[in-house]
Amino acid sequence: MTESKPVFIADSCIGGLSVLKSMWDSGAENDVVFWADYAINPLGVKSDAIIAEVAGNWLRIAAEYSDTLVIGCNTLSIRYCQLDQSDLPDVGLEQVVSMVDCFKAMAEIEAPRLKHSRVLVLGTAFTASQSVYPDILDNLSAGIQVSTVEATELERKVARFQPWESEGDSVITAELRQALGNSDFAVLACTCFPMVKEELEALFPDVVFLDPGAYCSGLLDSSRYSQNRKLSVTVSGDVVSPGSVENFAESYLQKL
Repeated sequence: MTESKPVFIADSCIGGLSVLKSMWDSGAENDVVFWADYAINPLGVKSDAIIAEVAGNWLRIAAEYSDTLVIGCNTLSIRYCQLDQSDLPDVGLEQVVSMVDCFKAMAEIEAPRLKHSRVLVLGTAFTASQSVYPDILDNLSAGIQVSTVEATELERKVARFQPWESEGDSVITAELRQALGNSDFAVLACTCFPMVKEELEALFPDVVFLDPGAYCSGLLDSSRYSQNRKLSVTVSGDVVSPGSVENFAESYLQKL
C-alpha cells in the first residue's frame, strides 16, 4: 500500500490558511504542510524572472513532503499558468492546484448566479493588472460585466496581523469603496481577503463575496492523502515570526 501523504499548501503569507480552512470546513480530513514564504513577500512587485524562480522553488519544496501542491498565492498562480511548463522543474508531483484552477471551478459552478451581473475581481496590484480572471468570467458568455480593483494595502495589513479598519484609519480607499458599491458580486482574488470576509460583508451588505479558495477541495481526491487534520507550519523570512503564524493558525482554524 502506498504511504499516504499530506497536502502541501504554499503562499507568500498566511493567506493560504484560508484555503485550508475551506478544505477542512467542507469535511475534508487532509493533513497539511503549510509553507508561509514571507521571504519573498510582497511577490507581486518582483520581476517575472524572480516569480518564475519562486515557482520552481515551491515545486521542489512541495515534492519533499507531498505529491500535491496547492498554490495559495494568486500572483504565483497566475504566473505559473502563464509559464511554459517545460521551463519548470519536473519534481514528480502528481497534482498542482493553483488559485487559477479554483477560480475556474468557482466560475463554472456559480455561472447561473453570475449571469447578467456586475462582478468585481478584488486582488492585489499584480492580480488586478492581469486579464486572466476577467477572461475566465467573460468566457462564461453570461452577459457578465467584469471589472477589477486592487486592494494591496488590505493584503499587507492582514498578512502582517495589523488592523485595517478603524475610526479615522482605513485601507478601504474611495476607489475601492466605489468599485464595491457598483458591484453585485466581488471575487476575493487574494487568499488573505476571506479572512476578513465577515467584516467586508458588514461594510458592503449588498455585495455577495465569493472565495475561489473555497472550491479547492473539490479539485482534490481526499482519499489519497493522510487524514488526521494535522497541520505543520513553516515560515521563511523575518517579516513576521513563526510563532505568530502558528498562533494565528491555531486560533483561525479553531473557528471551524
